Amino acid sequence: MDDNTTDLLLKADALMRRTRSYVASPSPSPVLPDADVAAPLAEVYSPDDDVPVLTEKVTADEAALATAPPHMQQHLDALRDELARWLEQELPHAVLKVTDGLADQLMGELTHQAEKNLLPRLIARLDGTGRETN
Repeated sequence: MDDNTTDLLLKADALMRRTRSYVASPSPSPVLPDADVAAPLAEVYSPDDDVPVLTEKVTADEAALATAPPHMQQHLDALRDELARWLEQELPHAVLKVTDGLADQLMGELTHQAEKNLLPRLIARLDGTGRETN
C-alpha cells in the first residue's frame, strides 16, 4: 500500500471509532453555548458534523469545472448537452461496429475449430472408421 492509502485507512478507522456507539471510550459531551442554554441539544451538536463524505479524489480540473463562474456555467451546460447528444448518436454505431467485429472473429474461430476438429470426426463417421459418441 502506498502512503495515501495507508493515511486514508487510518482516517477511516479513526472516524469509525469516533462514531461507533459500542467503543469503550465515551465521546465527550457537547458544551452548550452560554447565550443559548435553552437550545435543544440536536441544534447545538450533531454527531454527523465532523463525518466526512468519502468520495473519489477530485482533480484540479474537475474542481475548476465544478466551481465555474456563473457566466461560464451556461457554456458548460451547453457543452454537456452537446456531448450527450453526440454520444446518443455515435455510441450505438460504435457498439455495433465492435460487436460486429467480435461476431466476425467468433465465426472465424468457430469455422477454424470445425475444420480442424469436427470435420475429421464427421468424415471418419461417414467412412465407418470413427467411433460413436453418446
